[in-house]
Amino acid sequence: MLSAKTGRVMNKRRAAIVGFCIVCWGALIGRLFYLQVLSYDTYRAAVADNIERQTTISATRGTIYDRNMVQLAYNMTTYRVFIDPSRIENQEEAQFIARFLSDTLQVDYDTVYERTQRSNRADETIKKNVDPDTADLVRRFIAENDLAHKIYLEASSKRYYPYGSLASSVIGLSGTDAGLAGIELSYNEALTGTDGRYITAKNGNGGALPFKYDTYVDAINGYNVVSTLDTAIQAALEQQLEAAYNNALPTNRIAGVVMNPNNGEIYAMATYPTFDLNDPYTLDYDSQVSLDALNLDPQSEEYAQKRTDLVYEMWKNKAITDLYEPGSTFKVVTTSMALEENVVDFDTEFTCTGSYRVEGWNKPINCHKHVGHGTHPFWYMLQQSCNPTLMQVGERIGLDRFYSYFEAFGYTSITGIDLPGEAHGIYSSFSAFNNVNLAVYSFGQTFSTTTLQQITAISAVANGGYLVRPHVVSRLVDDDGNVVADFGDSVKYQVVSGEVCEKISEVLEDGVAHDGGAKNARVNGYKIAAKTGTSEKRNKIDPEGNTQYLVCSTVAYAPSDDPQVAVIIIVDEPRGENLYGSYIAAPFVSNLLEEILPYLGIERSIVDQQVTVPTYVGKSLAVAETEIEQLGLHTEVVGEGAQVLAQVPAAGSRMEPDGRVVLYTGAEAPEDTVVVPDLYTLRAANAKRELYELGLNISFSGLDERAAFVYTQDIAPETMVPRGTVVKVKMVTGGITDG
Repeated sequence: MLSAKTGRVMNKRRAAIVGFCIVCWGALIGRLFYLQVLSYDTYRAAVADNIERQTTISATRGTIYDRNMVQLAYNMTTYRVFIDPSRIENQEEAQFIARFLSDTLQVDYDTVYERTQRSNRADETIKKNVDPDTADLVRRFIAENDLAHKIYLEASSKRYYPYGSLASSVIGLSGTDAGLAGIELSYNEALTGTDGRYITAKNGNGGALPFKYDTYVDAINGYNVVSTLDTAIQAALEQQLEAAYNNALPTNRIAGVVMNPNNGEIYAMATYPTFDLNDPYTLDYDSQVSLDALNLDPQSEEYAQKRTDLVYEMWKNKAITDLYEPGSTFKVVTTSMALEENVVDFDTEFTCTGSYRVEGWNKPINCHKHVGHGTHPFWYMLQQSCNPTLMQVGERIGLDRFYSYFEAFGYTSITGIDLPGEAHGIYSSFSAFNNVNLAVYSFGQTFSTTTLQQITAISAVANGGYLVRPHVVSRLVDDDGNVVADFGDSVKYQVVSGEVCEKISEVLEDGVAHDGGAKNARVNGYKIAAKTGTSEKRNKIDPEGNTQYLVCSTVAYAPSDDPQVAVIIIVDEPRGENLYGSYIAAPFVSNLLEEILPYLGIERSIVDQQVTVPTYVGKSLAVAETEIEQLGLHTEVVGEGAQVLAQVPAAGSRMEPDGRVVLYTGAEAPEDTVVVPDLYTLRAANAKRELYELGLNISFSGLDERAAFVYTQDIAPETMVPRGTVVKVKMVTGGITDG
C-alpha cells in the first residue's frame, strides 16, 4: 500500500504530464489554426501555384472603322509557338520536334534543339508572330504525331493598318499594351477589352487532373470605334496636301481639315509629310534629310535622341497641335461681329489710303495694297481683304464686344475634339486687351490658334451661327453591332444670327465667283464661299535676319447657300514667289472641293459649258456618232466594226464641248501612244490648242478670265496616254493678294 507521500508525488507528476499534454495540444491546435485559418489564403495560393497552370486569353482590340464601315485598323491574329520540354520523352523525339520546327518556322535548328533539352522548364518560346498559314502547318504536325502536350500554339494579335499612311495622325498607333496616339490613344480604354484566363490543374507527376478542375474565363473583346472619317475624302485631302507641298516646298509641313460644318463631324484631317502606321518609326524623307544634315554619329546618344524627337514630331497632328496666326481668314469672324451688333452693314463705305493709324501705336499699320483701295462699300473691302477697313470695323465694335465674341467663337478655349494633344491658343487677356490689340486682331494677327479651331469658327458662320464641337468618332459598337455609345450631339450654342451668316456667305461667294481675293478657290458649277489668308510668323527670322516667315491658308465652304462641307488648308513657311494664301493654298482647296462635292452627292447649281461623256460601249457606231455630234463633240473611229467595243475618254469624264471621243470598233484597244506636254503657265487657248494637236482633250477648272494661266495639271508631263484622254488643268491668276 502506497504511502500518502508517494501518492502526492504521483499526483503531481500526473498533473504535470497532463498539463504538458494540454500545452502541446494547445500549441498544435494553435499552429493548425494559424496554418488552416489565418494563413489559408497564403498557403492555398502556394499550393495552387504548384498545381495550376494559368494561360492568359488575350482580348481582341476593337476595330476602327470609317463612317462607311471600311476598316482602318484591326487586329491580325498571330501565334506564339512554344514547347514543354518537361514532357519530351527522349532524344529522338527532341530531334524530331526540333527538325520540324526549325524548317517550318525558319529558326536555327541548334537553337530549337537546345530548348528541347531544358527538361526543368514547361514553357520555351520557339517563335512569336507566326502567321496563320504557318500556324496551320504546326497544328497539323501536332495532330498527326500526337504532340498535343509537347508543342503549343498561343494566339495573339498584331495591330494592322490596311491603308498604311492614310489618316495616320488621326488614327494614331497602338503599342504593345495601349494606344500611343490619335484615336488609338483617346479611345484606348474602350478599344482594349478585358483579357480572359484558362487555368488547368496537374498532379505531383505533372499529369493532368480531371477536367472538373479546369477553369475558363472568357476574354471580353474591346468595343469597335466607328469614326466620322470618310476614306475617299481623306485620300482626296492627302492628295491635295501632297500636291500643295510639292508646289510650295514649305519648311514646316502642311495641314488640312474637311468637316461637316453643321454637326462637327470630321470627314478628313491630315498632315503632310505623313508616316506609315505599319512602320511608324521610319522617318519620312524630309525628316531623315534634316537628321543627316546634322552630321551626327549614328551610334551616339545625341543621334538617337534627335531621331526620337523627329519621330514624335512626325506623329503630331499638326491641325490640332500647332499654332498659327489665322490672318485674313479671321476677317469673316470680325465681319460677323460687326453685322450682328449693327455697327456696319455691307453698304457702309470705307476709305483705304494704304495704311491706318491706331491710337497707341507709333506708326501706321499697312494694307497689303500699299497704294490703297480707295473708297468702296464694306462688301467690296471684305472681298479685297482690306486691312484698314477691318481695323475701322473693329473700332466700331469696341473692345468689350469684340473680346466677348472672340470668346464666344471659341478662341479662348480648346475645341474639345476627341483626340489627344490639342493645343491652347495664345492671346491677350481681357485686362490687357487694348486698342492696338483690337486693330490687329480684327484682321487675324498677333494671336495664335489651331487649324481646327479656325475651321470650327468659320463653320459657325457657314451653318447659321452655331458653334459645334468637332469630333472624329460617331459611336462605339460591340461585335454584334449593338451601339454602346453615340456621340452625335455636338452643337454648343449660337454665336450670331442666321441672317448675318447668310449675308456673309453671299458676299464671300460673290467674291469667289467674280473678282475677290479668293477667286482661285472657284469650282465650276458650284457656289463656293471662301476666304484666303497670309499671316506673318513674327518671332521667326530667316538666316539673313530680315524676312519673317509666312503661313498661307484658305478656308472655304460649299454650297454657299446650303453648306454641307467646310475645308481648310494651311501651308506653313512656303518657299518661292507669290507667297499668298490665294496662290499657295486656294487652288488646292478648289481641286479638293471639285472632287468631294460630287462624291457627297451635291449637284452643280450653276450651269457650265463642260460636257459629261456618256457610255457608248455596246452601241452601234452610227448611233454613237449621232449622239456625240449632238453633244458638240467630235468623233474619231478606230477599227472597221459596226459596234463600239471601247472608248476614250471613259464614260463620266468631263471635257470641253469641242473635244473628241475616240471609238474602238475592232480588235484594236486603247494604247498609250501620246506624250502629255507640260502646260504650266500657258493661257487657256494655248493649252487647248497644244492638247488638241496631239489628239488629247482638256477640262478647265478654276478661273475663266483672260489673265488666268495653267497652275496644275492632273496628268504629269511626259506621261504616255491613249488618244482622246482628258487632261484636267487648274486655271489661276497670280496677281491676287490677301492681306
